[in-house]
Amino acid sequence: MAFMKSAILVCVTAVLTVYLPQLWTKTRPIITAGTVQPGFEPVAKLFRENFENGVETPTAGSTFSVYYKGSKVVDIWGGYADSEAGRPWKEDTLTVVFSATKGMAALCMALLVDRGHLDYDKTVASYWPEFAQNGKENVTVRTLLNHRAGLSEISDEDTYALLGDQDALGEFLARYAPEWEPGTAQKYHAFSFGLYASQLLRRADPKHRTLGQFFKEEIAQPFGIDFHIGFPLELYHRYPRLSWASSFMWFKETISNPIIRQFMWDRLMTGQQGATFKPIEFQEFMIPEKLALEQPSAYGVGSARALAKVYGILANGGATLKGQRLLSEDIIKKVMDEVQGTPDGFAAVLDVAFNLGFFVQKEAKQFGHPGAGGQYGIADPQHRIGIGYVSSYCSTATLGYDSRFHPLQEETYKCIKKLEAK
Repeated sequence: MAFMKSAILVCVTAVLTVYLPQLWTKTRPIITAGTVQPGFEPVAKLFRENFENGVETPTAGSTFSVYYKGSKVVDIWGGYADSEAGRPWKEDTLTVVFSATKGMAALCMALLVDRGHLDYDKTVASYWPEFAQNGKENVTVRTLLNHRAGLSEISDEDTYALLGDQDALGEFLARYAPEWEPGTAQKYHAFSFGLYASQLLRRADPKHRTLGQFFKEEIAQPFGIDFHIGFPLELYHRYPRLSWASSFMWFKETISNPIIRQFMWDRLMTGQQGATFKPIEFQEFMIPEKLALEQPSAYGVGSARALAKVYGILANGGATLKGQRLLSEDIIKKVMDEVQGTPDGFAAVLDVAFNLGFFVQKEAKQFGHPGAGGQYGIADPQHRIGIGYVSSYCSTATLGYDSRFHPLQEETYKCIKKLEAK
């Protein structure tokens, strides 16, 4: 009897511990703010309704931004940067964007190609001789950026301790042996992509900068992009408290997502590691010292506005309205048109192609890069649109339809269609 009472007491305590804080935070008022240009009011309305209807998690914060024909037309945010402290999401709140960082890394590589310091079809070893170890001598820059180099199993655990020593990190990456014959298969290089890109950039860049330094000096500062690969400790006060689903809810979300089910099945059938879909240890990304390290695959910190502005420039022919050029139209055309082969593995499941480091959606004529938890950066050169969405609530929706982001994107296109019809 005493055992039963103790068990009941433990269960009740557990339930109260989990749910009482949620009930408390859910009573906080709904806050949304920002600006939209005439004609885009329905986007702001839908954004607020997402918070009112529970589509957006009330204890987290999100922001959505759009550039159209070079001008900012939507810049809205809502929710809380820290619901426990009652700290609302503000105009200058920044958050980690996970793999959307890869899009910024790919852009840095594209700038080097544009300036004649790098060639997509030359071997990596022609710039970085040590890379030729263990059968990697014929890997081209294109093969590396297209996730076909056989270096996908390198994890955050393998490299985290080396991020503070670029020379030691370069030695580790150079001697790593491919998991398959490079160029013969494709598998997402989740953590290694940005690290190899940065080491290659150090050799090809005349100033021998790291990728984070290059991004800051060549993109962020000249174009006013509030995005950081290596997040300064003094800016951490602008960072939110991340939140994510419980293990049970994560499992429920992944099982109910047909794209994730297919992804898991394909990995199981091909004998690839990671056949189970495990939630990312998101709490690791609450450590300021970790975010301060340069990991161009996943540690980038920025805003939806920053992503939308970058991709808005690329969608506008690579230049701002004032004529300041970020990238040539020729390179942008290569991203959209030079997709090689049929997507397989991760790309085939998502129905996208990898090209030169970007996700390319051929049917929608868009390119960019998503990030874990539902972060998005997209360029649409056909309609001259750049879109960014980030959230401090990390869901499983990166693989598939995101009920927070995709309706906002659809509403944006409806507004543009009406404006263009006038």
